[in-house]
Amino acid sequence: MTNLPRFTLLLMLTLLPPTLLAADQSVFLKSHCIKCHGPDKQSGDRRFDKLTNEITTPDEALLWQEILDQLNLGEMPPKKEKQPSKTELLAAVDAITQSLADATQRFKGAGSHTVLRRLNSFEYRHTIGDLLGLNVAGWNPVADFPPEVRADGFDNNSAVQVTSGMLLDHYFVAAEEAIRRATAFGPKPENKSYAQKSPFYFEGRKSNDLPKLFRTDRYRWISDKGYDDLQARHYRGGHIGFEPLARGGAPQSGRYTIRIQAAAIDRTHSYDFLTDFRNGDPIVMELAAVTREGSVESTGNITTQRTLALVELTSDKPQWFEWTVDLDRGEEPEVRFRNGAPAAKALAFKLNRYAKGHPELEAVAKLKLGKGELAEAMLKAYRGPKLRIWEMQVEGPQLDQWPTPGHTGLYGKLVANQISRANIPERLRVFAEAAFRRPLRPGELAPIEKLVTAKLGAGMKPLDALQLGFQSILCSPAFLHLHEGSGKLEDYALASRLSYFFWSSMPDQTLMQLAAAGKLHEPAVLGEQVDRMLADPKSQRFVQNFIRLWLNLDHIGEMPVSTDFVSFFRDNIDAAMRAETETFFRHILDKNLPPREFLAADYTFLNRELALHYDLPPVKGVELRQVSLPKGVRGGLLGHASFLTASANGVDTSPVVRGVYVQQKLLGYTPPPPPPDVPLIEPDASGATTIREQLAKHRANETCASCHRKIDPFGFALENFDAIGGWRTDYSKNNKIDPSGVLPTGEKFTNITGFRSLLIARHEQFTRSLTEKLMTYALGREPALADRAVIDGIMKDLSSNKGGFKDLVRAVVLSESFANN
Repeated sequence: MTNLPRFTLLLMLTLLPPTLLAADQSVFLKSHCIKCHGPDKQSGDRRFDKLTNEITTPDEALLWQEILDQLNLGEMPPKKEKQPSKTELLAAVDAITQSLADATQRFKGAGSHTVLRRLNSFEYRHTIGDLLGLNVAGWNPVADFPPEVRADGFDNNSAVQVTSGMLLDHYFVAAEEAIRRATAFGPKPENKSYAQKSPFYFEGRKSNDLPKLFRTDRYRWISDKGYDDLQARHYRGGHIGFEPLARGGAPQSGRYTIRIQAAAIDRTHSYDFLTDFRNGDPIVMELAAVTREGSVESTGNITTQRTLALVELTSDKPQWFEWTVDLDRGEEPEVRFRNGAPAAKALAFKLNRYAKGHPELEAVAKLKLGKGELAEAMLKAYRGPKLRIWEMQVEGPQLDQWPTPGHTGLYGKLVANQISRANIPERLRVFAEAAFRRPLRPGELAPIEKLVTAKLGAGMKPLDALQLGFQSILCSPAFLHLHEGSGKLEDYALASRLSYFFWSSMPDQTLMQLAAAGKLHEPAVLGEQVDRMLADPKSQRFVQNFIRLWLNLDHIGEMPVSTDFVSFFRDNIDAAMRAETETFFRHILDKNLPPREFLAADYTFLNRELALHYDLPPVKGVELRQVSLPKGVRGGLLGHASFLTASANGVDTSPVVRGVYVQQKLLGYTPPPPPPDVPLIEPDASGATTIREQLAKHRANETCASCHRKIDPFGFALENFDAIGGWRTDYSKNNKIDPSGVLPTGEKFTNITGFRSLLIARHEQFTRSLTEKLMTYALGREPALADRAVIDGIMKDLSSNKGGFKDLVRAVVLSESFANN
C-alpha cells in the first residue's frame, strides 16, 4: 500500500462523493484487520472485533486512534495481506476521524487531569537548593533516595509515583541537613589564602591524620625537585590533594579562586607499547571537588566527586591556571591527570616488561631491585607523558552577602538569642509561604505551630524548636507535592507548573508577583515569561533533564562499558557525548530552528576527544564547538554517541533493542512486548553466523515476524555504529556489516545515509512525538484523548507558520492542556 502523507489524504477526502464519506468503519475492520486482531489471534496484544461504529469509552477511542495512525502511516494492513483500494481507505480514514472528533467532545476532560504530583528527586534537589540558597551540585540531598518509577521514560508521571516509607525517612534526614547547612549565625567567614608547594606527599608523623592519597607508597614519593609528576588516571600516582584543606575541607560554602602551576611533560615519546595515550596528545588536567567523610581507602578516600574544570596543557614550561568555582562546605580540591595511563601500578609493570631498547629503563631493570623499589625507580626513569605540578593556591570563601540568602529566608534579621516564642510563628509563616509556593490557607500551619509550642513547653530551646518547625514544613505535603486543583489553574499553580517545566524548581519572585497580581494567565504575559525563563541559566536544567528522560541517557553507565573501549575511559567520552546532545538541543532551542533539525542537521558540537572518536578532522580543546559534518554517516541525533550508547548495552549492539529505541524516542511508537512464551532468539538460530541471519531465523516464527518486520530495519540501519557510537564496517574479520533494510512501508535503504533521509521525510511524525513528550514532561502525565485535539492544533499552527522549536515549546505553555488540570 502506498504511504500517503496526511495532507494528501485530507485533500482527496474533500473530492469524494458524500456516500463514500459515510463508510462503515466496522466493516473495514472485518475485511482488513480482524484476521490478526480478532478472537483467534491478537497481534501486538490488540483486539478489534468488539469495536463498533459508535465509540462508547475513552479506551475504545484510544484503540481507534491507534488504528487511524497505522492507516495514515501506511503500515497496516501488512503488505502480505489484501490491500484496500485508495477509495476504500480514504473513506475509512474519514469515518474514523469523524468518530474520534465526536468522541473527543464527549469525553473531554477524561484522563486529562494530573493527580496530586510529588516532586521527583531532580525537582526536590533543585527546589531545596533554590529555596535555601544551597549548592546542591556539591551536596546532593537526594543521594540516598530510592529510584523513581518511570512511565514511558518519564519519572514525573503522577499516576505511577510511589511514596514509600523509606522515602519519607529520607525526607526527614534531608530536611534536617538542609536547615543545618542553610543556618549561618555568627561573623562573616574570613576570606583566606591557602597555598601548598611540592612535595604533595607525606610520610611518618606528618601523614598520620591524612587520607591515603597524601601518603607515600611505591607509586608516590617525596619529591626533592620542586615539583611532583603524575603518570596515571588512578588516584595512586594520578591525583594530588590539597593538604591545607585536607582536614575537613572548605570551611564555608561559597566561591573560591583556585590556581595551579603545571606543565605537560614528554607528550611525545618512544614507547610503542604505551597504547593508552595517543602520542603527542595534549595533557588534560582536571580540577575536581571531592568529599571524604565515611570513605574507604580503596576508593581513594573519596565519598563524592565532581569535575570543576578541565584544561589541555601542551607546554612543558610551568604555567599558572586559574578558576573561580563553587565549593560546598567540606569539599576539597584535587588535581588529576585525566587522560593518563590507567594506573601507575600497571604502567610500572609495563615499563619493566618492555624495558629493552629504552636505555633509561634498561638501566633500572639491571639493578635487580625489589618489587616496591623497582616500581618507584621505573616511574622515576619514565620519559612518557606526565602532568607536572609545582604549586596549588586556594582563596576564599568569597561571599557577596552575609548572612547568606538562605539564612535570611529562615531567620530574617534575628540573631540566635533573639528567637523566642513570640516571633517563631512569623518566621514559620514567612518560610512556609516560600516553601509552599503560594499564600497560606487559614489554619494550614496550625499542626506545625502546635508541635513547636509543645516542644517549647517541654524545655526545647527556641532555636531548636524553630528549626524543627522548618524541617516539618519541608516534610509537609504542601511542599512535597504540586497542588494543581481541578479545572482552570489559578495563577499560583500556573506559576509552579511553568517553573517546574523550565527550571525543575520553585517559581522566582517575578512569577510570584505576576501570580499575586492575577496576570500570569494572560497569553501575552505568559509568552513573555517563556522567553525570560528560557534565557535564565536555570533553564539548562530543562535541557539536561528533558534530554535525560526523553533519550534515556541514564542508561549510559547502567550497563558498564567494556574496557575494550579504551577511549571511553581515557577521553572522558561519557561527559562529552552528553554535552554534545545538550549543546545541540540548546542550539536548536535558542535559534528557534525547526524541529526537523534534530534529524537533518549537518553539523554537531565536538571537542578534541569526541572528534577523534568520530574519526573527524581535529578539533582543538576540551570545550565543545560547532563543527560542520562531511556528507555521510553522521548528522542529526542519529549520529550522536549519546543516542547510540543509550540504545546499546555497553558491550555490543542489538538491532532489536535499537530498533525499538529509535521508534520510541523519535517516532512515538512503542512496539508491543514479545509474547511470554516466545524466546527472544529461537534455539534453531544457534547456527547462524550474523545477527541478521539469527533474526531471519527468529522471524520464521509467524508470531514474531509481524513485529520484527517493523522493528528490525530501524536497528539494522545503525549497525555500523558500535556500542559507544564509534564507526565500524565489520563485526569480525570475515563478517561484514549489512546496514540495509526495508521499512514496513516498503521503502528501501542501503545504509545509514539513506535511512536518515527516510527518517527526515517523517519529520512531521517526529515533531508530533516530540510534542507529546514535551506535554508529558510539562504536565506530569501522559497526553489523554482530550489532549489529542490540542496537539493537532499545535501541529497545524507550527506547520502553517513555519515555526521553530522555541515556538513549539511556547505553544505547549500557551495550550489549553497546560492552562487546565
